[in-house]
Amino acid sequence: MPAGTAERSTLPKPNGLLGQLLRFGMVGVVSAAADYGSLLLMVAFGVWQEPARALSFVLGSTTAYLLNRRWTFVSRRDTREAIAVALVYGATFVLILTIYSLARHALPVSPWQITIAWVLSQGIGTSFNFLTQRLLIFRS
Repeated sequence: MPAGTAERSTLPKPNGLLGQLLRFGMVGVVSAAADYGSLLLMVAFGVWQEPARALSFVLGSTTAYLLNRRWTFVSRRDTREAIAVALVYGATFVLILTIYSLARHALPVSPWQITIAWVLSQGIGTSFNFLTQRLLIFRS
């Protein structure tokens, strides 16, 4: 038995689409807190907004991937899967950064500008991410 196989087999399986959506949502809250919190922290320390958003996405996405792979989709962790996930996260990265930048420049300057741009980019990116992971990578 390969290392780690027994450990993975003891994890509870998600209950279909609803179970995966609930787990994905819970993981999303934790990951979003890491993403948004790090964005605000970097901007407060003077990091330009687009690079800060890029770095916050990487932090939030890494958190999400590790938790989703282990708990939401209960993955087999092979090389093909890792490459597919990297491609999905790359596409999501381009999508959220584009939406964030467009929204930030379209919105009037206000205390809510960063938050609204983040929410728009995160909502669209999260939807894209869930659908591609469920339909293309972690098919169950």
